[in-house]
Amino acid sequence: MIDLHIHTTSSDGSDEPKDILIKAQQAGLKYISITDHDSIGAYKKLREIKVSSYFEGAILPGCEFSVVHNGKPIEILGYGIDLDTISSTGIISDEKFFERENTYLKKLKEVCRNLNLKYSDDLSIHTDKYFATQILHADLRKYPENQKHFTKEVWESLNAFYRTCVNNENSPFFLDLLKNYLTVQEAASLIKKAGGKAFLAHLYGYFVDDHETFLNSIVSLNVLDGIECYHSLHTIDKTKYLLQYCGKHKLYASGGSDYHGKIKPNVKIGESITGTKIPYEVLAPWFPY
Repeated sequence: MIDLHIHTTSSDGSDEPKDILIKAQQAGLKYISITDHDSIGAYKKLREIKVSSYFEGAILPGCEFSVVHNGKPIEILGYGIDLDTISSTGIISDEKFFERENTYLKKLKEVCRNLNLKYSDDLSIHTDKYFATQILHADLRKYPENQKHFTKEVWESLNAFYRTCVNNENSPFFLDLLKNYLTVQEAASLIKKAGGKAFLAHLYGYFVDDHETFLNSIVSLNVLDGIECYHSLHTIDKTKYLLQYCGKHKLYASGGSDYHGKIKPNVKIGESITGTKIPYEVLAPWFPY
């Protein structure tokens, strides 16, 4: 069994990399990939410990890159990447992250003041790499009186808040995030430069009118190596469809839980949806390189 989509405290997960290794070992996983958002910090931490003391399997170096396609924020997973090559580009930087996200948080707090929404004045991002949208959404939900200002879906889902409010020009919460994002082509080029393979992450996590048309528009760019088929947002039927799509279009398949620890308490390492393990068979055709 495998899990190729895991987050740690180096982005917006709650577990340290060492804790991920322990849980992966307990789950009996053979291969894992830590894929923090625009960060490879977890791998720097792993260099400081003896990995085999905690996890007997193998780790496929990875990262989840924020990109833009047709005006929509999406994510591209890079696997088998050379970490030093990625680091040398300067695209990924903790310093840039904190500066950018605190700027966004300041803007979002101003929006809340204008809308008379209740929030905590001391909100800031200093050590843990949580996104401004994540910090604010969680804080707004602490005050029940705020709920009337949002749809049920946006109130309950960070993903909905991020994709339909923060990235919606008609929403008061709009932030022009996409100006800082790579294109699909740029992200894929960076991943290939680092010796890796580029996969589209969690298709059904995107708020689009027609997922098949959206997928076709990305695949038509001819820069992807594969698609993440197994994921905690994908039903069994959707997973089967994506596996068939990969076969038809000669793309590789991958799968991961998108584990975030306490941030997504219902998502378990090594499972896509509850009870569904992610088989090694999807990784075998493209690993090892």
